[in-house]
Amino acid sequence: MAKIISDPISSYRGRIGKISYYIRECENMARKSSSAGKISDSPAAVAQRTKFGRLIKLSRELAPAITLGFPQRKRGQSPANAFMSLNKEICTLEDDTLTVDYEQLQCAQGSLTEPDITATYNTSTSKITFENTAMEDLAYCNADDKTYGVLVNTQGGGCRVIPLGERGESGSTSVTLPAKWEKEHVIVYVFATSANRKMASPSVCITLTEEA
Repeated sequence: MAKIISDPISSYRGRIGKISYYIRECENMARKSSSAGKISDSPAAVAQRTKFGRLIKLSRELAPAITLGFPQRKRGQSPANAFMSLNKEICTLEDDTLTVDYEQLQCAQGSLTEPDITATYNTSTSKITFENTAMEDLAYCNADDKTYGVLVNTQGGGCRVIPLGERGESGSTSVTLPAKWEKEHVIVYVFATSANRKMASPSVCITLTEEA
């Protein structure tokens, strides 16, 4: 039995291989299972382990986004745990090819209303411009909510979170595409959090259109 320091995997509850992860007295613990048990090599079990491994990798790659995007989670559950639970169906394995449905992926979840944001790409400058449309102050839609854009690189991994301002204000924010990232392999999400970051909206995968 060992106490483990905090990183995305340290807050999982469940088994990965022969290691069981759990929480005891608010601390993350890991315990090696007995070697007497045999790990199944059935196609279904192998596929499940492969998909679970990809989800773990995704939770690490998207950590900057999901740390902000999952404040409304069960007690004792980490943002990584909440992300994996919500996205457990986005990975498919067919003919040894693992596919992630990035359009269905959720990097944020909560009870707030989704923000109204678009994104365009300028080929000559390699810049992405987010346009934030002001929204009325209504229930679960507050003028001082913070809005964010998330760029995800599906080819090499990694993400970038861009603060876009407040929900009640119209405006634009431009960022340069990170070096070595290609527009064809970039997925864009947007979401909102309350001003105190205790609530969030579901993330929305938006189309990255090219400027004419």
